[in-house]
Amino acid sequence: MARILQITDPHVIAPPGLVSGQLNTPALMAAAIDSILADMEKYGVIDAVLVTGDVTDDGALESFDWFRTQIERLELPYFLIPGNHDRRDLMRASFADQAFMPETGHINWVHDLPDLRLVGLDTLIPGQGSGILDQTTLEFLSEALRGRPDAPFLIAMHHPPFASGIRFMDELGLAGIEDLQRILHSAPNTCRIICGHVHSMIVSTVGPATAIACPSISSHFKTDLRNDAPVGFMSGPTGYMLHDWNDGFCSTGIPLSKAQGPFPF
Repeated sequence: MARILQITDPHVIAPPGLVSGQLNTPALMAAAIDSILADMEKYGVIDAVLVTGDVTDDGALESFDWFRTQIERLELPYFLIPGNHDRRDLMRASFADQAFMPETGHINWVHDLPDLRLVGLDTLIPGQGSGILDQTTLEFLSEALRGRPDAPFLIAMHHPPFASGIRFMDELGLAGIEDLQRILHSAPNTCRIICGHVHSMIVSTVGPATAIACPSISSHFKTDLRNDAPVGFMSGPTGYMLHDWNDGFCSTGIPLSKAQGPFPF
């Protein structure tokens, strides 16, 4: 049994800035952590927190440091991968003391739990919105899968390895998907992929694996599949996810908006 909490795309900027002049992402991040803490007793043991990129909106060291003050309120092991808004060098500087953080190069990592192997993949192309699974990262993944054939794999990346149908996001898509499919077909055990970037919960398949994009804790991209759909974000709904392994994967989306209840049937 393993239970992983995923948050994605907080887009933190150090106070008092606003993302796009609208979103107070430090406040949204703090409120999300408050909500998770309030609900922790409902979830039982959580083995780790995975943050699937766009940790910051501006890539600044101060923004990474502010994010760290919030994520560490959970008092759980946590792991990060960069998104297209992040900077590898400054993420590395802010989290250099964390065991998952490589000293140089791509921010790819492996972490083993008793019943599950976690694999973080870096899809960042510096200065661009789109992503890539380049040869370095693909070789890292192949080695990570070969290295523990007895366990299932939860693979985290920022960019979804599938088309979302949201035109302006698919234009900032991921290269290297065919190579990823090839590697997954040769995986020695079950794989699930989790990602962010599209600020919506979307489920797809990549080769033999299920891939799930997680809602953002900062904003939402509306499901508008028209070619001329407007480009922009909504203030909500926002949320996060829990991923369980218990002789199979179960992934649950959890909204951050509050509702009344429960009412008896």
